[in-house]
Amino acid sequence: MDIRFLTTFIEVAKTRHFGKAAENLYLTQSAVSARIKLLEEYFHTTLFIRQRNSIQLTQSGEKLLPYARQLCDTLNEAKQELQIQSSEYVVCGATQLASELLLPKILSHLHNAFPDWSVKAEVLTLDALSRQLHERVTDLSFSTEPLKSEEVNSEVMLELGLALFRVGNVSDDIDANDFVAIDWGTKARDWLLTTYPQLRDAKLRTNSLNLALNNLQREGGLAVLPTNVATQLPTSVKLTLIQSIDSVSLKVYVHTMKQVRRVGLSQIIDSVSCAY
Repeated sequence: MDIRFLTTFIEVAKTRHFGKAAENLYLTQSAVSARIKLLEEYFHTTLFIRQRNSIQLTQSGEKLLPYARQLCDTLNEAKQELQIQSSEYVVCGATQLASELLLPKILSHLHNAFPDWSVKAEVLTLDALSRQLHERVTDLSFSTEPLKSEEVNSEVMLELGLALFRVGNVSDDIDANDFVAIDWGTKARDWLLTTYPQLRDAKLRTNSLNLALNNLQREGGLAVLPTNVATQLPTSVKLTLIQSIDSVSLKVYVHTMKQVRRVGLSQIIDSVSCAY
């Protein structure tokens, strides 16, 4: 049965007039009458008592009406869900640092370049990032560490220098009591412990650059930070370079599966790669 027959039946029951129902449904009155006739033939019963100036539901029509409304509502909900599922969307995943350093720019690029696509973004651990990428739950993944997989393409999207800085008015001593440790990876950690072994301990350890900067602005301290950190701090905050880490740089990678199965996703991947 065509669902339009039921929507026509509901409209006639509401207006109690074939002409008004036809007008509301943008149909001819004969089309409305034909649909009601076919519906009555389908159920082998009369649904309306047709009088000159009044149309009333029969007992059968009264019984059918709630079922017709329920069925139409259910089918409309199903249609909406399927439209959402089949709409164009891209899922981005990023580790904590990558999400803070690069993801906002990526999301802005996607919104501007692909306005018809919906975007979902999640912050994940590196293991979860790799797993969801291989399971194709995530389309684009970003991290500060490479993924070792023959099925994955990894490309450096951003590279920044790192240096040890003093933020705010704190002691000139290199003291662990003032140190905020950000997890920049093994190489940065090895350099720091070799050059400043007293910084093996820290007053705060975090994998969030934003959290570290907020703490440093409030309390002052020492931290290994990107060399462009001045752009992320108010000009009123005193920033002193202690030593650059020449042998280590910060890299943010984008990871995608080598075999792209979804239509249109390759264009987004190419766009993101070219944009930065």
